[in-house]
Amino acid sequence: MERILVPVDGSRPSERAVRHVIRLSASGMALQVILLNVQEEWAPSRSRAEAEEGKRLHAQAANRATRRARALLKAAGIPFDGRMLVGPAAERIVRLARDKRCSHIVMGMRGLGALARMVIGSVSIKVVQLADVPVTLVK
Repeated sequence: MERILVPVDGSRPSERAVRHVIRLSASGMALQVILLNVQEEWAPSRSRAEAEEGKRLHAQAANRATRRARALLKAAGIPFDGRMLVGPAAERIVRLARDKRCSHIVMGMRGLGALARMVIGSVSIKVVQLADVPVTLVK
């Protein structure tokens, strides 16, 4: 059974990645899905209450970002484990793939041009560079 990590952010490209995983399952591939949303870090909290509020807001944002992906996987009858992490996206994606011994990462890719990728980088490109497992980029 393949364990596939699918990072999603609520965008159309990440939805296409989920649909790709659904097609893999429909073609007969036995798989386990880990659905991941990575939230950006905020400034350090000044109090415990502020830290708790930050956690609540991150969870709320992750819930919104994964809503469509969760609905698609549920409709397809594919079980999944939902995760939310905070920090640099590419590093968190690759670390979770290692920690959970994923055999593959499937993620959406925005259509950045070569100049934009050089100047601002891309999470998907960083994941390809850092990952120890195959990465499928779905455009």
